[in-house]
Amino acid sequence: MQAEERHDEARGMSILLRYQGPAVEDGTMNVYDAAANMTAFSDFVVVAAHKIYGEDVYVKAEVTAFKHGSFGTDLLFEVVGAAAAILPMLPDVVSVATTVKESIELYRFLKGEEPQKVEHREDNSVNVTNNSGNIIVINRPSLQLTLDPKAGKAAAQFIGEALSKAGVDSIDISSEGVRIAQATTNDAQYYHPIGDEDTVTESVTRMGLVIEMLSFKDGNKWRMWNGAESLMYAMEDDDFSGRVNAGEAFRKGDILIRDVRVKQTKANGALKLHRAIIKVHDHKIGLDQPPLDLGE
Repeated sequence: MQAEERHDEARGMSILLRYQGPAVEDGTMNVYDAAANMTAFSDFVVVAAHKIYGEDVYVKAEVTAFKHGSFGTDLLFEVVGAAAAILPMLPDVVSVATTVKESIELYRFLKGEEPQKVEHREDNSVNVTNNSGNIIVINRPSLQLTLDPKAGKAAAQFIGEALSKAGVDSIDISSEGVRIAQATTNDAQYYHPIGDEDTVTESVTRMGLVIEMLSFKDGNKWRMWNGAESLMYAMEDDDFSGRVNAGEAFRKGDILIRDVRVKQTKANGALKLHRAIIKVHDHKIGLDQPPLDLGE
């Protein structure tokens, strides 16, 4: 399969976060706090989607109108190449909403501590035992979301930090008009990253990658074709990112010669693979290709 032959399809969904309390009602909620909370909530929901559908499903989050302490996050799911086989499952609003719901509940159930025990079941669910010996049954992606460092950092912001502010009493999360999760000031201390990631293996390889989709947003991943499969890579070469932002021209089929770091980590018994472009050495122009569609 060549990069230009890939098959893209996309669908979307929405999910709403609402804050409640005197600071929300009288409009004194700090605008900078609100912006940070919106970004963190979007990050949390994007991670939830990736836990369900995989890292190679492109998920774009856009915040809708902010009013009286509430804002929605619209998600666009894009399935590319071989991953398009899962399109009929996507986006399962109930799955994303359920994963968010169960994760919010699990933070509270664990009281911000690592699980005492996790037992995997055949139906893709898990038994999670907390340090008090109590057991909760949730879906596997919900556990993975709760133990993900990025999700934990996001939850610490839009729940933990937000509910620690004077005048903010609670949050509600809803989907399709139905409330799926709630947290109050009593729960704020439980929302933070749980556990640490340890590096298992790490390697750096120089290779050529064909550009399929690039991103101008800091922190977003580039989709690249390595000759065998289409994968997402974090862009960590700041000098090259500066060239992109300054208007360096790209065409579909261009090849970048770059150093790629592949790191395998382990957190709470689960392995995770991280792919990142750490240095771009050369930009080779593709032959007779139409202009590249740029991602945001």
